[in-house]
Amino acid sequence: QTLDFSFAQCCKPIPGDSVFGFTTVSDGIKVHRNDCPNAISLQSNYAYRIIKATWVDSSQKEFKVGLKITGLDNVGIVNNLTKVISSNMNVNIHNIHFEGVKGLFQGELTVSVKNTQQLNRLIQQIEKIEGVKSVKRFTK
Repeated sequence: QTLDFSFAQCCKPIPGDSVFGFTTVSDGIKVHRNDCPNAISLQSNYAYRIIKATWVDSSQKEFKVGLKITGLDNVGIVNNLTKVISSNMNVNIHNIHFEGVKGLFQGELTVSVKNTQQLNRLIQQIEKIEGVKSVKRFTK
């Protein structure tokens, strides 16, 4: 049975994430990731409002995901990143911001993915780029 729902903005779940539904007082059912910062509080204080949630086919929809990337700053690092993301992975970049300080870089970008499988493949490809030290998903 499919119920009306919306995605929680605190954790922005995408297909493939482990999720649960939370029945709100005024906004209907909100879907949260199991590792959401609010999950423990919701599940312990409002267990009676928690419902099981599973993903159905979502291959026609895309979800925005934020990535934090850090590493060694070198000439062409941003070009290499955008080439891997846009060309090899065929993923759309919505925004990108990078800063280099004392030979290191830190960047944030927002991309559209269909599910966690595509996201994990993207992260693996980014991690292979020379100079990249870490790639982590984040929620603003």
